[in-house]
Amino acid sequence: MKPPLIIVKLGGSLITDKSRKFNLNTEVVKRLGRELTEAIRESRVDLILVHGGGSYAHPVAKEYSASDGLRGKGGLKGFVETSKVVRMLCLDVLSNLMEGGLMAVSIPASSIFTTRSGKISTCNLEPMLSALRLGLVPITSGDVIFDRDLGFTVLSGDEISSYLAIRLRAKRLIFAMNVDGVYVRDWATGGIKVAEEFSHKMMIEPIGGEVEDVTGGIARKIEEGFAAAEAGVEVLFISGLAEGRLKNAVLGLPVPGTRLKP
Repeated sequence: MKPPLIIVKLGGSLITDKSRKFNLNTEVVKRLGRELTEAIRESRVDLILVHGGGSYAHPVAKEYSASDGLRGKGGLKGFVETSKVVRMLCLDVLSNLMEGGLMAVSIPASSIFTTRSGKISTCNLEPMLSALRLGLVPITSGDVIFDRDLGFTVLSGDEISSYLAIRLRAKRLIFAMNVDGVYVRDWATGGIKVAEEFSHKMMIEPIGGEVEDVTGGIARKIEEGFAAAEAGVEVLFISGLAEGRLKNAVLGLPVPGTRLKP
């Protein structure tokens, strides 16, 4: 019987310090590697990891307007500079996850995805499926992607995560972030709280200190999450900073956070 597939999106604000360029939260990433390794050992699951660009990719992509492709102010330089820092981040993330014990392989999104006017056009899943058959954890990330109309563009890790969850019929999609979940206003007290369930009719309450994200921040995560939830995937938003929480979410145990209700 085929094991259930879990997609985990590690947010850029979780794995990097967005207030400082090229600064990986190494101890956090190593611990997450240990948690995921333990989860795989304790429960027979297939796992695909996607991570955000954080303080590596977002500042460079913004500087060169990489989302606009050849029309952006950086032109081709925007493509190569953004691609370079994404590769730096991927290697740093992979190395630290492996130090945590995870048997993983990096698969650049630009090598398997193409887009047309910013929307996914083609995807060759064979490298990921081959990795899973070998018992490895494939890791990919938000990236600059060849685009048939724009020349290139930025494809977010959130969109990749949702796409993979839907196409591969994942059991669960987990967004691991640096906050406890999706915040909403508590109309009884006037304060804000983490919603245990979040539906389309509810409004998010952004919390302070978030650095601008060229791929849309929490609103984009929710949008992509709903696309997966409406396809039958269980979608959770949890804190990756709370020790043991990601492991338990992968195992299917109850954890604090937000579940999307389509």
